[in-house]
Amino acid sequence: MSQETVSVEADFTSREAAHAAKDRLVRAGFARNSIDIDREGDTYIVHLPTREANRQRAARILRGRAVIESAKSTGWAAADTLGSNRLLTLGLAALVGFAIYGMTNRR
Repeated sequence: MSQETVSVEADFTSREAAHAAKDRLVRAGFARNSIDIDREGDTYIVHLPTREANRQRAARILRGRAVIESAKSTGWAAADTLGSNRLLTLGLAALVGFAIYGMTNRR
């Protein structure tokens, strides 16, 4: 890396999310061959050397989507938990039913 370049990095929890981030960077105009994906344990790190002028834009592209990817993976985990636990699903459905009944039955 020359003196004029800075490093932008973001962590992702899955390989697919890291590759999606790399694709977003490429669509935004960054060179595909300069973007590296490294694995450290269960974390995938997307690393991009870029000029100082592009640092904030690259960080925004990486971090903005990282939050969405994290929320999406958490949502899928919650859905898997609900799908595998019938008693919890029935309890939540009953609670929602009582709440709707209580809201519509007010005078």
